[in-house]
Amino acid sequence: MGASQASVEHMATYYRKSVGESTYPASVYVDYGAPTLQVFCTIVLEEAKAEGVRAEVVFAQAMKETGWLRFGGAVKAEQCNFCGLGAVNSAPGNAASFKDVRTGIRAQVQHLKAYASMDPLAQACVDPRFDLVKRGCAPLLEDLNGKWAVPGDGYGESIAKMIETMLQGGR
Repeated sequence: MGASQASVEHMATYYRKSVGESTYPASVYVDYGAPTLQVFCTIVLEEAKAEGVRAEVVFAQAMKETGWLRFGGAVKAEQCNFCGLGAVNSAPGNAASFKDVRTGIRAQVQHLKAYASMDPLAQACVDPRFDLVKRGCAPLLEDLNGKWAVPGDGYGESIAKMIETMLQGGR
């Protein structure tokens, strides 16, 4: 929780240095409100700010969970589910789907807020699993280990490392 340290440019630069601009799935997300990487990162920043969640946490987690927006598991890019909400045991069809990128990012932000804080949501809840979280049980990234990802050994630490790299300018 807190003010974001990452800008849109931090996130976009980190993405480009990690996997290249051409890997952004523009052909998918043009129909879901994020035709460019820049727009995607802007949505992350706006949605994170609205709930008081740090954008760098949202972005790094989304990249970790989706394999840099390449997906490939139980969740498909068209589901706009950037954090695996409802993707239990990698069973296809379990994961939540959202109408657009903004709603998917908002659900992820709200889910992170549920774990990190007892504060009420600033926007209407779109996270279908919000009420399943023990509110405030993971105020630190490391506290997500075994909670967000099971067994989750090193899960929060890996996101923290990604954030550190991003804020230092890339790879």
